[in-house]
Amino acid sequence: MGERIIAAAIQLAGTISLPPPARHHTIIQTMDLEMGIDGTKAVPESQGFLTDTGRFVNRVEAFYIAFAAGQITVEGCRDPQLYSEDLW
Repeated sequence: MGERIIAAAIQLAGTISLPPPARHHTIIQTMDLEMGIDGTKAVPESQGFLTDTGRFVNRVEAFYIAFAAGQITVEGCRDPQLYSEDLW
């Protein structure tokens, strides 16, 4: 079996993620409230996902990984970018 997407993540001076079904906005709120990190710096370009190998990938790469792993279908997705709503 190939690589799979396991969690939403944000990359800002390190990778920050929470277990599913956390979405990117949940991670941003946690950064602000519990970690003292300015969540406004979590621009769309810094938002992505973690794979089961521990790798951070952007939304486009995550889309192709999730599709190949059978986690999503093309019918339910917008452009080739993955959103946590597509998974959970």
